[in-house]
Amino acid sequence: MGNEFVLDEAKNTSTQKSVKKSVHDGHRKRLTELALRVGMENLSDVQVVELFLFHIFPRGDTNPLAHRLLQEFGDFAHIIEAEPEDLVRVKGINLRSAQAIASFRELDFYLSFSRLAKKTKICKLSELVDAFEDILRYRTTEYMLFLAFSATGIVTHKKIVSIKSSDQVGFSTFELTRFISNAKPAMIAMGHCHPYGRALPSKADDQSFARVSDICRSCGVNLIDSFIVGEEGVFSQKRDKIVRNFRDDIDELKEVLQSGL
Repeated sequence: MGNEFVLDEAKNTSTQKSVKKSVHDGHRKRLTELALRVGMENLSDVQVVELFLFHIFPRGDTNPLAHRLLQEFGDFAHIIEAEPEDLVRVKGINLRSAQAIASFRELDFYLSFSRLAKKTKICKLSELVDAFEDILRYRTTEYMLFLAFSATGIVTHKKIVSIKSSDQVGFSTFELTRFISNAKPAMIAMGHCHPYGRALPSKADDQSFARVSDICRSCGVNLIDSFIVGEEGVFSQKRDKIVRNFRDDIDELKEVLQSGL
C-alpha cells in the first residue's frame, strides 16, 4: 500500500520519482530556511501554505496543491478552519490528509488556551474581555467559548466548540449543560464570535442567553457574562452594551503614534 499522504503530482515513473524527490527535497530545505531567516510574514501566501503542507505530505511537490487550496478557500486561515468534508473537494486532498489539516486548527486553540493558562486568575472585566478576544477575534467561522472559574476567579476549565449552523440556541445550551456537569464551576463566562459581522446579538443570541441564564440559575452557577466578539468590538449580553469598542482602540493607537510616544 502507498502512503496516503503522497501527493498525486508526485506519482510517476520510478526514474521521474527519483529526480523529482531530489528537486523537491532541495526546494523544501530552501523554503524552510527562508522562513526561518526572514519570518513567515515575509513569505507569499502560496509559500506559507506550501510550507504548511510539508507537514502533511512528507514528499512530493506541494506548490500546485497550495495554489488550489488558496483558490478554493482564499487564505491560510480559511484553509486551517475548513471542515474535512470541504477540504476533500480539492484535488489532491483525501479524507486522511483533510483530517490532518483540520488538526492544526485544534493545535491553534490549544496554543491560545496555553497562553490563557499563564494568567489563570482573572480579576477585572478588561482581563476577561482580553481572554475572549485573544481566542475569538480573528476566527473565520463561528465558535463558542466557555470558561469555568473557581469562587476566587481562577480559570479551571476551558472549552471551545464550533457553531456549524445559524441555529445557535439548542446547540450552545446543550454544550453548556455538559460543560457545567464536567467542570462543576462556581462561575462561568461564555462568548462567541460573529466573523465579518457586527458585535450585536441576533434574536437567536438573545434566546440562547435567556436559556443559558436559566440553566446557570438552576445549577447554582453564577453567569459572569456572555460576550459577542464582532467587527466593531465586544458586546456584553449581561450589560446589554458594547464593553470594548474596536474602533476606539485603533483611534487611540493612532494618537499614540502621532504623539511620538
